[in-house]
Amino acid sequence: MSLEVFTVLLLATSMVLLIASIILLGKTIVYYKGVKRLLETGLKPIGKARKRYVVFTALCEERVSQRDVENAISETMKKHYGVSIYRKTSPQVILYDESTGRGVVRVLHAYTSYLIATLGLTKRAGGRNCLIVPIKTTGTLRKAREILSKSKI
Repeated sequence: MSLEVFTVLLLATSMVLLIASIILLGKTIVYYKGVKRLLETGLKPIGKARKRYVVFTALCEERVSQRDVENAISETMKKHYGVSIYRKTSPQVILYDESTGRGVVRVLHAYTSYLIATLGLTKRAGGRNCLIVPIKTTGTLRKAREILSKSKI
């Protein structure tokens, strides 16, 4: 093969690669403009996060405080599902009666099943053996208070 033929092949290959690069650059620019337009228009706000209230009973050897129950639930959730799910779930014990062991946990609606599973997996609270039984899930705090007052467990 002579040097001229090799040079022509090399030049043709370079031209093909240059054309391919120009086509890809054009597609990249179109994609970039689409993303930029999306960001400029902004996304519609999703709205207020919906919450659920899970009524539970803590069956423990001795009385435990609200803080002990909340710590037990958070530690169990972190252990089984990880910190990221725990943060997304954001469970909070908002009502708890130490004498009866009944309470209400607030959680984001999409993660209610994680919380219910966590309540069943919790075996210790405040250094004492403790079983936490979920009773009912409701959408309002008022309904959760009604269930607490009617609960016979």
